[in-house]
Order: sequence, then structure tokens, then C-alpha cells
Amino acid sequence: MVRERKKLLSSGKLLLGIMLFLLLGGVTAYAADDDNVYDDAGLLTEGEISTLNQKINDLEAESGWNIYAVTTEDAMGKSATAYADDFFDTHSPKQEDGVALLIDMDNREITISTCGEAIRYLTDARIDSILDDAYTDVSDGDYGDCLITMVDGVAGCYQKGIPEGQYNYDTETGAVSRYHKLTLAEAGVTLLIALVCGILLYAAISANYTLRLGTYQYDFRANSKVALRIRQDNFVNQTVTHRRIPKQTSSSSGGHSSGRSSTHRSSSGRSHGGGSRRF
Repeated sequence: MVRERKKLLSSGKLLLGIMLFLLLGGVTAYAADDDNVYDDAGLLTEGEISTLNQKINDLEAESGWNIYAVTTEDAMGKSATAYADDFFDTHSPKQEDGVALLIDMDNREITISTCGEAIRYLTDARIDSILDDAYTDVSDGDYGDCLITMVDGVAGCYQKGIPEGQYNYDTETGAVSRYHKLTLAEAGVTLLIALVCGILLYAAISANYTLRLGTYQYDFRANSKVALRIRQDNFVNQTVTHRRIPKQTSSSSGGHSSGRSSTHRSSSGRSHGGGSRRF
């Protein structure tokens, strides 16, 4: 009996150990999937990866975006911008709002790819500023600091909010999409106009029904007159003015309007903003 109890106890401990191992293994696998840093080029230390993950997780919780910090030494024949765009689209198929930050050792470029709502926050001018700050780090070989600087820059842009007069400019079609936030004054004026229109409509309907219920009859035969006129328009000529809209590259450059976000289409068809800087 004693031996059987010991065997049962040992079996129970073994089963418990297996269950704990599977549970902890599942937690570890989940945590790995939750990582936002992909150091495929092996440029970062464990401490830098941990710092980046913490900063990115905090920013994701605040903004609701998906954010990735990526390094690669093989861009698979793509430009740095295309690689960053495709990376975001692949890893964020359902969530469009977010940013991919890339150190591309193949093309020797640092790149910011924005998507969805992030395009509004990270204008061309703001991206240029972030790349200026990160360029010093990457030029000195401080790759971890470079990505940390970029994440901090994105966080700063989010906290500043969408700038006044922001608009998206599609570099491939020339289409412009302006951002407008309704102010309290505009909301008040809109409400007042709606109220006045409602009062006028009520008054018109009320007067109309009052007239119908009364005894007054309008003598339309005595008070109506029909006059037909012949009118002819002659076409003389037409003037057509052609204007060529120059296309812009996806790489960042100076002189951008402070509110402009240049956009383009990725291989998946999504609209992306962003910019890059060679080092």
C-alpha cells in the first residue's frame, strides 16, 4: 500500500510538472509573438531589444497603433521603403494604423513607413526631423540608439497631435486629402444654422397647412401667365489649359510644407507615408 501511494504521488508530481512545463511554454510562445523588435541583422543587444519593446508597448497602448522596429541585411532586392512597407503589411494585415522603423544594412538606409492614422501625425517635415536625429546614431554605429531615437520621435509626434493644416498628398496621382478637425466655434455655428433652418421649415409647413384649412381660394387662372421664348446658344470656341503635376519620390527631402504627408501605394495596395535617409 505504501509503495502504491508513493508511485501515485510520483506520477502526480510528474503530471503536474508536465502541465506546468506546457503552460509556461505556452506563455513564453505568446510573449515571443508579442515582440515588436525584429533584429534580423543581429545589430542589437538584449538590453536594447528589451528597452525598445518596452517603449513600443507603451506607445502602442497609448496610440492604438501597431509599431515595429526592424533590422535587415537582406532587403530581397527591394528598396528600403518597399521593404518597410511590405514588412508592416505582412505583420499587420488587419490593423492599418501604425509605423515600421527600419535599419536596412543592405541598402544602407534608415526608413520610416507610416500607415493609416499615423500618416496624419507623421508629416514629411516631422519625419525629416526624426531622421536627422537618428542619422547621427546610425552613422556612429549606435544601431540600438538609432531605433530608440526613432521610437521616441514617433511618440513625440503622437503626443503633439495632428498639426494644423495637415493634408495627405498622393505622389502617384496628385490627389490631396485634407484633415479638418471641427472646433467648438464651428460646432456652435453649425448647431445654430440647423436650429434656424428647423424653425423656418416648421413655420413654412405650419403656414401651408393653415392656408389649406382656411376658406381662401387662389384664382390661378386670373393670376397666371405663360410666355414661351425661343433661345439659342452658339458654340464659339474652347480653351484647354494643361498643367503637369510633378511626381515626388518616397525618400525624404527638405522644403516640405509643415502639414504635408506624402503618400504612395505599397505592393499590397495600401497607402503608406514615410521617408528614408542613406548612411
